[in-house]
Order: sequence, then C-alpha cells, then structure tokens
Amino acid sequence: MQREAVAPFYATALLLVINQFTMHRLSAERFMQLVAQMGKLLAELAGILAAIGLIIGGLAVTGIAGTIANDLVYLAGDNVLLLLIMGALTSFILGIGMTVTATYIFLAIVLVPALTSAGLDPLASHMFVMYWGMLSFITPPVALAAFAAASVAQVSPMRAGFEAMRLGAIIYFVPFFFVFNPALLLQGSALENIQAISTALIGVALVSAALQGYLIGIGDLGGAATGVLIRILVGISGLTLALPAGGLFGFSQILLLSVAVISLATALALRLIFTPKTRAGDAVDQAASSSQ
Repeated sequence: MQREAVAPFYATALLLVINQFTMHRLSAERFMQLVAQMGKLLAELAGILAAIGLIIGGLAVTGIAGTIANDLVYLAGDNVLLLLIMGALTSFILGIGMTVTATYIFLAIVLVPALTSAGLDPLASHMFVMYWGMLSFITPPVALAAFAAASVAQVSPMRAGFEAMRLGAIIYFVPFFFVFNPALLLQGSALENIQAISTALIGVALVSAALQGYLIGIGDLGGAATGVLIRILVGISGLTLALPAGGLFGFSQILLLSVAVISLATALALRLIFTPKTRAGDAVDQAASSSQ
C-alpha cells in the first residue's frame, strides 16, 4: 500500500471538509477558483519536475548515481569532515529529483555505512542524510516548496526561493550539529542531553540572529561594516555554543563557552558603542515637541 503517495490526497480532502465548518468555508464560486489555481500550480510544478526527473532518471538508469556516491566516499578517505560535506552534497543533489523517502533509502544503503564506519553515531548519520535530502525544497534553483508558496502568494518564484533559503539558513548547519553531538538526538546521558540541547538552542538562536541581522532583546544589529562585524561575532558565538566538546574537533567545553561569551560580549559592546546617538536625540526632541 502506497501510504506516502496517497496521504496528501486524504489530508487535502480532510482539510476541505474541516474548512466547511469554520468561518472561512468555501462557496461554490470560491471552490472553483481554488481548483483553477491548483491546476495552474500543478502545471508549473510538473514542468519543473519533468526536467529534473529526466536528469535523475538518467543517472539512475545508467547506474551513475551509485557510482558517484561510492566515488565520493573513496575520495574523502579518512577525513570525516570532508566525507560529511560530500555526503551533504550527494544527499542534496539526489533530493532534487527524488522523494525524501527514496533519497534516504538509497543513501542509507550507500553512504550511511561509510559514516558509521568513520565513528559517527548511526542514528545521527541516518538523520544527516535525510535532512540534507530535504533541503532542496527551499534551495534554488529547484526549491519546490518555495515555488509552490510563490504561486499562492503571487510573487517571483526565484525571489521566494532565495528568501526561503535566507530565512531557513540555520537548517544547513543543524545536521552537522547533531552528527558531531549525538546528545542532541538524546543519544547520551541525561546530563549530556540537557547540556547539549540547552547550549544548542541558544547557539541556533544566535546564528539565526546573525543571519537575519536582528537579536531578540537587542534589536537591529546595524548595517555597514560595523553591522557586518557585529553579525559575524554573534554568529561565531552561536556556532561555538552549538559545537560539541571533544570528538572530532577536540575542543573543551570551557574553551567553547569562553569563546562564545567573549564573542557575544564584544558584539554587544560594539552594538552599544556604534548605536547612532543622533537617533536617540532626535527621538527625545520629537517627543518634547509633540508634548508642547
């Protein structure tokens, strides 16, 4: 039974039924408009998938897909980091034209054994290839999820794809985090799990703030050269918090926390020093003039 193939149809039908019992229920006219818009959307996606399917299908039929994965493992040798980067690229490329399940099954047979033999946690290795197999959904030039959203929002598909990539940029780092620190997948003691998850949450929040240029509680991190420097320091602070101690890199937890604290403190100090005082003065003058 192809549950994965038919599940979206059942879910869509159920949502349409539930919608009719809400204040947003569809009339006959709006339902026909919905059908017409979905037809246009499916036509656009079919054109994208057809071109990609020809490429991936050619690789699969000729057997080159398996050869590429095996060659990447051979080229990486004993370098675990290089093997992970190659595995990420392989997962991403295969995820462009295949379903997530098909990509995962293929790479679980070809790539995951090489990752586990390199000393990585088995569960983390499986999650790594599955995560990277899904990232093509928000990464141009494919970005099927972003293109579908662009059709609904009536905006440029490529613009939506790059915006999705920018907003979800932290997802490109997360698979590396839990590969290097299996405690993020609860593969450690209770204390290790709590410590890893708490520091990773703060680290991911800081990396996201650096990518977006806005830190909760602080506000805009600024622009120009100073703003870029502040965002880099905040990003370094987040990455060092999310990185695991020991293991592949051999850093101690105290060293990582020290670098994170120093980087974040320096970034906040720069943010405080280079905040334009004229804006605050203008705000005070404006408030005084309005009160008069």
